[in-house]
Amino acid sequence: MNQTTQTSSDDEQLDAEQSSFFRCPIQEADGKAVIRIGRRRIPVVVQEASIDGFTVTVSAKYASRIQISGPWELEYADARTEVHPQWIFNAPDGNAQLAVRRLRDLTKPDPISSSWWPTLRRSRYRQTDNSPIAFGGLVLTFIAVLALPGVGEKLGSAHYIRTAIMWVYNGIHMETKHWW
Repeated sequence: MNQTTQTSSDDEQLDAEQSSFFRCPIQEADGKAVIRIGRRRIPVVVQEASIDGFTVTVSAKYASRIQISGPWELEYADARTEVHPQWIFNAPDGNAQLAVRRLRDLTKPDPISSSWWPTLRRSRYRQTDNSPIAFGGLVLTFIAVLALPGVGEKLGSAHYIRTAIMWVYNGIHMETKHWW
């Protein structure tokens, strides 16, 4: 007798835990989805979503096509999810309300670019301002000021800048002298 009391209290606790999930209501305009049962595609409206599943409504026209057979696929909000029906409620007006539990996500992930080289494709978002050009001009102006004979020699930077420019010039000259 003590074991049956223990089991029934465990069942009540399990039911309380399952109902404690937050169920987010979905607007009808945003809830358009499709359930695939085998090859059949049945349009549904997602009413609620939670961490463990969905509550959907099927119109009376398609309610007779529902078959409880294995897992289904729910295509909703650009995602494919394998679901399993939990319960079905047939309303007097012919519509059916279904609760489905998530089994696994079937959505294919976006491909991951594995190259270290910068991509040669253009970016989706085009930058319309000239801030990179302005920054490059500011850096070149700063280097030119530091290389001036009066300013650069007082600061001691003229020698280093001239050496760096000669190093780059000589490197380019050594590489290109074979072509001329």
